[in-house]
Formats: sequence, structure tokens, C-alpha cells
Amino acid sequence: MRITNTLTGEKEDFQPIHAGEVKMYVCGPTVYGLTHIGNFRPVVFFNVVRNYLERKGYKVTYVSNFTDVDDKIINKAREQKVSASEISEKYTIEFIQDVESLGLRRPDSAPKVTEFIPQIIEFIAGLVKNGSAYVADNGEVFFSVRHFKDYGKLSKKKIDDLQVGARVDPNELKRDPLDFSLWKPQKAADEPAWESPWGMGRPGWHIECSAMAMQYCGETFDIHGGGMDLIHPHHENEIAQSEGLTGKPFVRYWMHNNLLTMESEKMSKSLGNIFLTRDFVKKYSAETLKFMLLSGHYRSPIDFSEKHIKDVDAALHRIYSARLKCETFPSEGLAPGGEGSTEENKLAAFSQDFPKLWQEAMDDDFNTAKASGYVFEYVRAVNAYLDRKKFKSNEKALELCQAFVSAMKDYSSVMNVLGENSETFLRDLRLRYLEANAITEEMVLEKIAQRREARQSRDFSRADAIRDELLEKGVEVRDAGDTSTWDIVITPKS
Repeated sequence: MRITNTLTGEKEDFQPIHAGEVKMYVCGPTVYGLTHIGNFRPVVFFNVVRNYLERKGYKVTYVSNFTDVDDKIINKAREQKVSASEISEKYTIEFIQDVESLGLRRPDSAPKVTEFIPQIIEFIAGLVKNGSAYVADNGEVFFSVRHFKDYGKLSKKKIDDLQVGARVDPNELKRDPLDFSLWKPQKAADEPAWESPWGMGRPGWHIECSAMAMQYCGETFDIHGGGMDLIHPHHENEIAQSEGLTGKPFVRYWMHNNLLTMESEKMSKSLGNIFLTRDFVKKYSAETLKFMLLSGHYRSPIDFSEKHIKDVDAALHRIYSARLKCETFPSEGLAPGGEGSTEENKLAAFSQDFPKLWQEAMDDDFNTAKASGYVFEYVRAVNAYLDRKKFKSNEKALELCQAFVSAMKDYSSVMNVLGENSETFLRDLRLRYLEANAITEEMVLEKIAQRREARQSRDFSRADAIRDELLEKGVEVRDAGDTSTWDIVITPKS
């Protein structure tokens, strides 16, 4: 298995520190509001990483934190005239509900900053003692960036070339504009604060993850994940303070997912271009969101659009429809079709190859996009076989159908998609698109009955007109002898 390591910029063979064990830390949310779908790209992806590592036989320790003390939380509390803890507790619960609404497993540990204040204070004290940090006149503690000679190795930035960023404001208390805060003094009575050697205050943003990650995963651990927007300064600062304390490499493999954008702009609360996770799930579905977030390689951006959603829904419709065909394939009563057809031979061969193919894709830097491509190839083979109806024997056809159903279940156990009940998912998808096109199932059935009457009376022009009318409403009618079936047509907007 190979992983692209942000630290080296190379795709490397994965070798965990301890054979058979993987310790993984992923930066979690700052809980001051409801999550948007961009927040969930790392949540969905690293859940899959955990699942796949477990599938390969590793014992995985998966840790993801809650930042429950922060300026944003304090400001939200002031706006709503409640305590900061009320805000953080409320939105921690809301985040967990969003995770569960997507059918995702929670981390093995989900520590909160406020539960780790003693460890954070001890960590900072160690940095002050060894000269990596200093105490300003007001009791604020800063990390001395130039004291850590390797600063910038993750983001490939040189200290002398760095500009003071948005999160590192010029501050006359600092010895250097690049230095960052480890401990912030309490400025107002309504701010959460704890006693420390430097007075009442609270941790800075970066120190919390170092302290919690090392508590659960050790001074050096296997994988640290998060969005690529965290590479600098957050993860760069984590490395500096962690290695500044221990003198040991902090993390072996750094993995960063790219962003979810809207019209090529990062989705964020500050830009006001967000789509809340729960609103998305209500309007579309959890399956649509998860499949969309896994539709591209994790290191590539995904641009959110209505067309993309329709593409995803069309893909899910094809997969679930093929699975339903296989699930409802009759176990008896079909006449054998002689020798196995070309389609049967191709399907039988692909059924054997599929597990190996998608797992090879995952072994190559967790390439979920390539893995899903093999699912589509499998679906095409299933449809080509079942639509031709040339079966060597009923038993063979049933065997191939059952193999597909089993393969999708196996795939779902890793990817957290394609695990819904086929009939239920397709019914809900159908109703959603009918509603969007201002038509009901009853209206469709009535039109099909009218069309049947027209065909029986040989009024084919009227029958064609009804068919075209339904097609304009996103409904396709398929004739088989004297009977007709229908389904939705999901056509992406141009």
C-alpha cells in the first residue's frame, strides 16, 4: 500500500511504526455552528481510510478531536448571550448527529480541548523550559518559530520568505511576527479560563492538537490527517511545537484532502457559500453526499454544483437498479439458454477480478475514484448479461447475480456507500425526482394507462405523444410486448 506523504511530497510505501497497528489522528471541528458539507469531506474520507486499514488486518486507533474553546465559540456565545460551554456542548451534539445521519462510525476517541487543559499546560511548560517558547509581559506564551530550525518543512516554506498570515497578526508582545500563541491570557470575565503558571487563560489553537494526539497516539505516530487548508499554519505549528518538545519526529505520514469548492471558491462560513450538511441530506440524501465526496481522488478538489449532484444521483440509480435486478432474479423457472454467452463469460471473469481491482485502487493512495470506476464496469457487465437473457443455466445466472450483490455488500463495508436497501433507496430517489418535475407516481400511472388504451386502439400517434410528454417530465416508458414499465431519467443540466 502506498500513501502520498505531504511531508516528503512523495508517494511512499506504508510502513506503520508497529507491525499490525496504525495510530491515526484527524483534526476535528471547532464547535460553534452547524457543519456544512465541506466540513464533511475529511470526515467521510478518513472514515474510509480507517475502514480499509482494518480490512487489511491492522488494529487501528482513530482519534479526532473537538475544539470546544476558541475565539469563534466565545463570539457566538456573546451574540446569543449564553456561556461558551453552552455553545460548544450544543454544537458538539449537533455534529455527532450529522455524523450519525450519514451512517458513519465515530472515532475510537473524540477528546475535547477542555478535558486536556492540565496536559496542555504541562506541554507548554516544557517548551518554555527548553527555550522553544517564551512568556510575554502580559502572561501570553508564544512559540519561537526561529528556535525550530525545520519550520516550514511540511508546507515547503522558508522562514525568511514567510509573510505574516491572517492567523498570525502582528503583535508587539512577540519577539518575531511569525511566533504564535500557545497560551492566551483571559481578557474578559465571560471568557473560559484556567489557572496556569502564567495566570488565568486558555490554550491557543495549535497546541491542543499536539497535546491530544500525543496523549492517544504517542510522541511519534503513523498518520495525521486533515484538510489541505490546515497544512499552514496549523499542521506546520503542530510539528514545530511537538518536535520542539520531544526532539522526535511527530508524524510519519501526513495526509491532506483537498477542498470542496462552490464555483471554484472554498466553501466556508466566512464566505457565506455553505450548504449545511443536514439540509443537504434532507434535500438529497446521505448516499448522494457520501458518493459525491468520494467521487474524486481525495487530493483533488471537488466543485459542488447541481450538475454534479445529478451525475452522482444518476450513478447511484444505475448501481442500485443493477443490484435490485440481481436481488430479485428468480431462483427457478427460467429456461436454460444453451452455451454461456459472451456476456456471461465476461461477467464471470469480472466477478472474479473485481475484489482485487478495487482493492488495488485503494492500495494506490486510497484512490476511491478509481475504485468506483470498477463498480461502474461491474454494473455494465451485469446489465449487458441480464438484458440479453442468454443464460447457460438458471443456476449459473443466479450464482452471478448473488456474486454481484455480495461484492457490493463487501465494497460498502469499506466505502460506507451502496449499503442502503435497494428498493427503498430507488423509491425515495424516484419520488424526489418526480417531485422536482411536478409530477406524482399516480399521475405517471394514469398516463401509462391512457397510453396503453391508445396502443390497444392503434392510436400510435397519441401513444407516442404521451410517451414524449412523460419523457419531458423525466419519466421514461419502456415497452415489453403488451406491458410497459417506467423509471425516472436523471439528465444532468448542461
